[in-house]
Amino acid sequence: MQWLNKVIDQAEQRRPKGEIIIESGVSPSGTYHVGTLREVLTCDAVLQALKLRGRQARHIHYVDDMDVFRKVPLNVPPEFKQYLGRPVCDIPAPDSSSQSYADYFLNDFLQAAAKLQLSMEVVRSHERYRDGSMTPAIEKALGQIDTIRRIIEDISGRQLEKDWAPIQVMEDGYLKSRRFLSIDRQAKTVDYLDADDHQQTVDYTGGLVKLNWRVDWPARWWLMRVDVEPFGRDHATKGGSYDTGAAIVARVFETQPPIPLGYNFINRAGETKKMSKSTGDIIAISEMANVLPPEVIRFFSLRYPPDKQLFFD
Repeated sequence: MQWLNKVIDQAEQRRPKGEIIIESGVSPSGTYHVGTLREVLTCDAVLQALKLRGRQARHIHYVDDMDVFRKVPLNVPPEFKQYLGRPVCDIPAPDSSSQSYADYFLNDFLQAAAKLQLSMEVVRSHERYRDGSMTPAIEKALGQIDTIRRIIEDISGRQLEKDWAPIQVMEDGYLKSRRFLSIDRQAKTVDYLDADDHQQTVDYTGGLVKLNWRVDWPARWWLMRVDVEPFGRDHATKGGSYDTGAAIVARVFETQPPIPLGYNFINRAGETKKMSKSTGDIIAISEMANVLPPEVIRFFSLRYPPDKQLFFD
């Protein structure tokens, strides 16, 4: 597995001493499927290989449960359309087995992860925003809006709106993009204009202000000191979210980006499109873990380099 040895060598060169952090990140917006499995198993492979070399290492699985609910999956009742625009951590579960929508899908994954003997620390986005852990990143981002804007426009090639800001604010339980006015670091508040152009003030330390995705990702790298990060090929395209994130973490958060480990999709045999949570065209990780031994699942996912597309029959 030369690809794995190469990543381990890079990680050790990057951090010759101390603990090496590997991060995976998934939104619990629907069922965790076989495509997701490649990310967490790649992280686990890096973790185990580092430990074999006698290094301290940790795999953090970051649950993006402050992610906005954008589309109702086929395996979720259609009446959940009323929750579109709300964070998935604040939506009720499809049944009584879980406290929230996010818990419902995360718990299914965690049960499968236990069967696969994955060693990882689960960190939840909504907890980090609501306990103030993300506050330093919000302040840094709002202090360098023009820099972030130039990075995104120059690297991605797309023009941002005139009043673009790197945050969303919570209004009546929904995350909204609003016109940012100012930040008061002493009072820990943000002033913005609501939909009716009325000035509003909100505390940004308790989860009422969230960083946009392209800024949230590099903010996590900085705060958690991430060294290695696998991600799907859709994020690895030229000018994509990894490229903008790498520039943002270097210029705004003043640290180096994690070693990128882009991976290709796992498709159903005979299918040309990747599996989609919203369409229901998936094979759940929990289903796979009930049918196949952990060793077979690992062999299927890791026998080829991450950039090779896989097909599961």
